[in-house]
Amino acid sequence: MTDSPPRPASGRSSLTGDVGGAVRPGRGVEAALVVALVLTLAGQLAWGIVSDGLTNDEVLYVSAGYRQLALGDFRLSPAHPPLAPSLAALGLLGLHPRVPPLERGEPILEWCRQFVHVQNEAGPLLRRARVPVAILTLLLSLLLWGWARALAGPQAGLAALCLAAFHPSLVAHGHLATTDAPATAFTVLAAWAFWYWLRAPGTGRALLVAAALGLAAATRVTSFVVVPVALVVLLGAWRDRARPPGLGRSSLALLLALALVVPAVLWAAYGLHDTPWPEDLMQRPRVGGGGAAFLDAVDATRVVPVAYTAGLRFQIEHGREGHVGYLLGERRRTGWWSYGLVAFGVKNTPGFLLALAGAAWVIARGRKPEEPSLRAALGLSIGLALTVFLAVSLGRIQIGERYLLPAYPFLILLVAVAVPAIWARRLGKAALLLLALAHAGPTLAATPGGALSYFNVLAGGRDGGHRVLLDSNLDWGQDLPRLAAWMRREGVGHVQLAYQGSDDPARLGIDREDLPGEHLYPARPPAVPFSGVVVVSPNLLQGLVPRLGDPYAPLRQRQPDDRAGVYFVYRLGPG
Repeated sequence: MTDSPPRPASGRSSLTGDVGGAVRPGRGVEAALVVALVLTLAGQLAWGIVSDGLTNDEVLYVSAGYRQLALGDFRLSPAHPPLAPSLAALGLLGLHPRVPPLERGEPILEWCRQFVHVQNEAGPLLRRARVPVAILTLLLSLLLWGWARALAGPQAGLAALCLAAFHPSLVAHGHLATTDAPATAFTVLAAWAFWYWLRAPGTGRALLVAAALGLAAATRVTSFVVVPVALVVLLGAWRDRARPPGLGRSSLALLLALALVVPAVLWAAYGLHDTPWPEDLMQRPRVGGGGAAFLDAVDATRVVPVAYTAGLRFQIEHGREGHVGYLLGERRRTGWWSYGLVAFGVKNTPGFLLALAGAAWVIARGRKPEEPSLRAALGLSIGLALTVFLAVSLGRIQIGERYLLPAYPFLILLVAVAVPAIWARRLGKAALLLLALAHAGPTLAATPGGALSYFNVLAGGRDGGHRVLLDSNLDWGQDLPRLAAWMRREGVGHVQLAYQGSDDPARLGIDREDLPGEHLYPARPPAVPFSGVVVVSPNLLQGLVPRLGDPYAPLRQRQPDDRAGVYFVYRLGPG
């Protein structure tokens, strides 16, 4: 993975221009920088583990994962494949949490609340469940370093690692016990494994590709996006005069490996048995049209668990129905074609945006790469990044920039391979240093308030983010610990709270009465609503929960008196 890339005989890179005079860091310096960057990323992830409260999805995934590993019961989270919850549950091994009985017909989220908040102490449970995801994120950063180094040398490797270590979205989701970071990591692993196989096709590498794709598919069904992009790259390799010997025969071996290993990994992820859907969640979703016939045929073969295709049916139906989203003050269930572009523009650092623009300019002006492995890597990176953006733009479930997360590692690779050419240019070193500062600085500055709610200057920072995006872009229920800290700092003993999320204010010592919201804990309605210190979730303030109506519309007409984390604070007289 970290072997030096082949160089053209002319001493010039066909992509990046004359890099023969570029100064390469010594191995000792490179090793020190790698260790420093990995430790910096580890520190940011560790801070997020202890400072972020429970996010909306974690209460389900942590609970479902433990039932999967400890009891072999896969019913709690049927809409997604089970690998990510099981990964989070690895952190709970040895903790021996109390497991309440799951009664027939009991609401799943109520059982999850009992498991996380009632029968156990939520803080230790949550911190332990996040550790495996953080470790996987660190491994992803090292994979990007090694892949970029193999493509364009040590400078490219260090650039990729720097971009990953300070990417606000990777930091934000890289420590949460959800599906986002694991799906991203395994998707990148599958793409790297295919590239690695394409350099020197063989049976062992074909099995590696199949295993990696199986892990990705067992985490999220959308990870199969690797397959069509890889197929296009493979077709290009077949037409290449410089293709590896035996590519045709090895391609057949790869297809056989995929056909055997991917289903085996899926069955293993489900504990080698099928899983019925909980009768109290929903009837097994049925997809109409040609999709139904295809999925019915797959079910008939039992090549993969029926629970897996049932989850796929649910995702298809969910995509058709849509989900209430928010963009630039507008609420809509059918989505916007511009959602992904806007989210990308406001949730990335200025340094990353400028570096990507510079890399695009270098790549566009460069000659077609002579090295087949570099062409393949660029094809995979561009193809997968564009496919992810296209899926987000055309989809109806636009509830977070996190759906773009799988695209970021491939964009990082594109920037990294252009770094040696920029380094070799006049003023290139100064430009790269400024870009690094403009990338790392905003992310580190956002750390105390949490990377999840980071917005760049285009959105007016965190304080202006609610005007552009909501939901998991800003308020995923994670900021109750910051509200508790604000109350202690300001000497506020009691609040009226409008909360949306899965956390519990009581565990953080928040004395409150409950205004209309969306939460799991029993409400304490106030005798006199909207009096005293009123704290409102951004999602609720903007009317993002249709069943509640729009009770906070009058508050939108006035400036908040303060902000406590992401929450809006209003002082409304006696209380």
